[in-house]
Amino acid sequence: MTAGRPRPSPRCATLSRMKRFLALLLTLCAVAQATTVAEVKKKGVLVLGTDPTFTPFEFKGADGQIQGFDIDIARAVAKDLGVKLEIRAVGFGALMPQSVTSGRVDMAVSGITITAERAKIVSFSAPYYRSAQVFIVKQGNPSRFGWPWNSAMKGKTIGVQANTTGQYVANDLLKPRGAVIKVYDDFAAGLADVRAGRIAALIGDAPTVADLQKRLPGQFQQAGSALAAEDYGMVFKKNSDLAAAANKTLARLRSSGEYQALLNKWIVQK
Repeated sequence: MTAGRPRPSPRCATLSRMKRFLALLLTLCAVAQATTVAEVKKKGVLVLGTDPTFTPFEFKGADGQIQGFDIDIARAVAKDLGVKLEIRAVGFGALMPQSVTSGRVDMAVSGITITAERAKIVSFSAPYYRSAQVFIVKQGNPSRFGWPWNSAMKGKTIGVQANTTGQYVANDLLKPRGAVIKVYDDFAAGLADVRAGRIAALIGDAPTVADLQKRLPGQFQQAGSALAAEDYGMVFKKNSDLAAAANKTLARLRSSGEYQALLNKWIVQK
């Protein structure tokens, strides 16, 4: 055995490992995102989580930058707080609610529907957009899909994006009526299957149909009436005062006319 310092006892070694673990835990806590207005102002950045696959609300432009109606709303919140906006692309399945509840982001804005179940674990702003869930089908509606339901649609495959209200609507309204539900992590993959005829319809938000018809004319259409109306809200950690700050921004945007200008810019069809 070579000379040197005596080896630490097992007890000392265990204590040392515990100290290192606690130090790591404290470090992780330190890098978690802010949950209060004061914390956001202190760090000077509001971290936004969004799934940039939902045109015209959030999507990547030709320059690769994330833009859209939701992004401009979030920028206004950051501006009113006097901080910069940092945008992080997060898949919807991971965004809601894990990214918010874990503190990986300060807020989530991504066409997120306000529901009673979600409100049990996160805080929502006031509604900032009224939408609806609809069937998106191939142009011409070859499967004769629509709502209200008819018996000819029984056994047909309907696509939904994971963890969205479209999935909840499908499970509550369509599965009991005999529909086959196929879940996609990526909304674009569902659209590709509609186009190819591999599924009869995809459930999505009403503004998506108008955008698809503008960007991909002659490929998609809405079938039937809306399945369910819904309101979008900005999402924060439970009981965070950031929700109240966001509500102040929404009130300002509406009273100043800026909200309508954003609607005209991104959503109102010319």
